[in-house]
Amino acid sequence: MKSSSVFFCNSCGNEFAKWAGQCPACHEWNTLVETAPFLKTAKTKTGQKVSIKSAESFTVKTALSSQTGYTFSTGIGEFDRVLGPGLTKGGVYLLAGQPGIGKSTLLTQLALNSKITVVYVCSEENPAQVAYRIQRLSSKANSHIRLLNTSTVENVLETIKSDPNCLVIVDSIQSVSTATNPTTPGSPSQIRDSASYLIQAAKENSVPMIIVGHVTKDGDIAGPKMLEHMVDTVLELSGDRQHLLRLLRSVKNRFGPTDETGIFRMNSAGLEEVKDPGSILLEGRVKNAPGSCLTMIMEGTRPLTVEIQALVVASPLPIPRRIAKGISGNRLQLICAILTKHLNLPIATKDVFVNVTGGMDVKDPGADLGIALAIVSSVKDKPLPENSICFGELGLLGEIRKVGFTDKMLKEAKALGYSEIFSPLSHTSIRSIKLG
Repeated sequence: MKSSSVFFCNSCGNEFAKWAGQCPACHEWNTLVETAPFLKTAKTKTGQKVSIKSAESFTVKTALSSQTGYTFSTGIGEFDRVLGPGLTKGGVYLLAGQPGIGKSTLLTQLALNSKITVVYVCSEENPAQVAYRIQRLSSKANSHIRLLNTSTVENVLETIKSDPNCLVIVDSIQSVSTATNPTTPGSPSQIRDSASYLIQAAKENSVPMIIVGHVTKDGDIAGPKMLEHMVDTVLELSGDRQHLLRLLRSVKNRFGPTDETGIFRMNSAGLEEVKDPGSILLEGRVKNAPGSCLTMIMEGTRPLTVEIQALVVASPLPIPRRIAKGISGNRLQLICAILTKHLNLPIATKDVFVNVTGGMDVKDPGADLGIALAIVSSVKDKPLPENSICFGELGLLGEIRKVGFTDKMLKEAKALGYSEIFSPLSHTSIRSIKLG
């Protein structure tokens, strides 16, 4: 009897007739797993054939007129900032993040703010747990929220068909399964098949759908990579669990921008929107302290003021340490090399520690100058000028280069009242900045 199984790559999503140690398409090792082939005409375990809705045809004019009011607000300003126009009817959104970071809390708040019926698929938690969280976050009436106690995709499809004017939240894609696939929930082929049926139902019925996805220990979304290609928008909720701030970013967005960031603060009442992140990030800052530098970075299109701290001490080790928190370790090594070469800074035998306060993870190259000035300030044991701020990218030749939104950051710095601004517009190289 001929085998009906195929081998599926967890990394790129391609299928192959036989197993190999290395994927022939993406060349990753040990990513091929044996799965059942995905067939839209497959039957369920009970022998019932999966129905497929007939296609509709539109002209450009009728298509545009039919989409009137196709977007609506989530009721959460920071969420709308990331999405762009808000939620889109027929749009499928994948929300991923580390365990305990606040994904379910955020979606519960979204459900509470929704103006339409919300179908919350309780596949990981039982309805009582979700109901308790709803009650804890709000005492208002929540009769528009329906808790669907199932982990079967077919039950979700029936619910969507019976009431297409709703918002569907599936928590999570790794815990639901379709009867057309005999593999266990969470397997690559099961995630692929379940997501395909859910997306098909969302598109055909113009139902907005939010799917929660787990992440691996490396921070990647669990399951096949093609899951990210199948959905319309991929959202990432990140942050340090030991700190209060949570950042919502859009990795992929077919309906809006991918360069915006929503900022929230975790408290007993859930996730609170943060309109002025600088006030939280600079809370408790010691002024006029050596090794402390205020720098301006861009989170999406929003300028933020963060504090970068540096500590340079004599090293007891033959190879001095370069330890960074909130920035890349390689980036710190690079900046230390630039300072040694162009300022003759005596740090070759010293340990250098750099920290971005508030639990922020800074990737903006505009923070280079702030890191460098914090290190110089610590080495010389002299504080930076009072009421000063900086931003700019450092080149290997010691030059200070412009970064994106330079004019916007300069305008924001002046509006906040900083009297001395170190930037590519005021200084051309790191050598030209004199700290005394």
